[in-house]
Amino acid sequence: MKHFLCFCLLLIFIHTENQNLQAQLTVPKSSAPKGAPIKTTVTVTLLTETTSSALYAQQWGRVFRDLNISVRTRRAVLDDKPKIEEDLRGTLREVRLTGTLDRNGEIHFPGHEFSRSELARLKEWINELKTFGAQGSPESKPLWGLSQAQFKTVFTELSQPSPANVQGLTLKAAISKLDFSKSLPVRFDVDAQKRIAGDAGNQTVSADLGKLAKGTALAIALKQYGLAFHPLRTPSGSLELLISPWESTTQPWPIGWDLKESRQKTAPRYFELIPVQLINVPLKDMLMAASKASGIPMILDEYEAAKKQVDLDKIKVTVSKKRTTWGILIKNAIGRDGLTRKLVIDERGQPFIWITVFKPRVGPSSQ
Repeated sequence: MKHFLCFCLLLIFIHTENQNLQAQLTVPKSSAPKGAPIKTTVTVTLLTETTSSALYAQQWGRVFRDLNISVRTRRAVLDDKPKIEEDLRGTLREVRLTGTLDRNGEIHFPGHEFSRSELARLKEWINELKTFGAQGSPESKPLWGLSQAQFKTVFTELSQPSPANVQGLTLKAAISKLDFSKSLPVRFDVDAQKRIAGDAGNQTVSADLGKLAKGTALAIALKQYGLAFHPLRTPSGSLELLISPWESTTQPWPIGWDLKESRQKTAPRYFELIPVQLINVPLKDMLMAASKASGIPMILDEYEAAKKQVDLDKIKVTVSKKRTTWGILIKNAIGRDGLTRKLVIDERGQPFIWITVFKPRVGPSSQ
């Protein structure tokens, strides 16, 4: 009975909370990504395996010299192996390639190998190295084109607790309030800027994101506006968070991560039996009260709901007096309106419920 009374009191109380939230913030100007270093040089060392490679070494020497690449050839010793190294000093960057020249005349570098008939592909790779350095183009790399060290840097920043609840703030004010470090600036691309131009930019973040990590808070706030973000490695090697329209973002930063432990261990209160009785209660009010009572944020994907013409304000929840779990309560409350929910965690491992539009899985077509 005590839990039931608390739940009812929360439903009454929610209409008076989080009203008239105001903040005056200085929004940092968007900055374009820094350019590549003024000069990047590439040098090549070819390790020969046999004396019969001498003719091929001369041929490859001419190829690299035609590409304005300094090249030298020597016999491999015991601890020699192919590698790609980089030194960056101020505006000067040097990329050093060490590869092997085999008896068939092919050259081998880490992750790349070329024959004499593949000079166009070699030239393309060399140009990529001159632009992006030893890591190469982000487009062909996992983890958004980041190295493991760079990804760790980004994930550590985005795992920080949100310094303040951004509910009720405009999007740009919310991003300013999340206070990302200067080494990881946030930038809107041109299409994202257009999306929040005019009245859209004056809309405020509706979800209560105060308990979530900065990365998840940013991802959810952006999704309300039909936007997403992902980390980007610029040609100079610096990092930024690039915001773009949701539909055009190939690999957005996820809204919630897969659980590391069982559902019961991750969110035990989500599976507790509670007494409930609801009569025609608005869905949003019920979720807000449930979030407060359970301590687990329950957040609606308003953008996808609007695209599917699901009017969240018109959904009412009625539950006859009984004992049930939060999970079953939420499932029954949203199931008839084409919505689904998923228990996920943020970057800090904190659980939350993401409620979005149900999308049936598309299996292989049968013939």
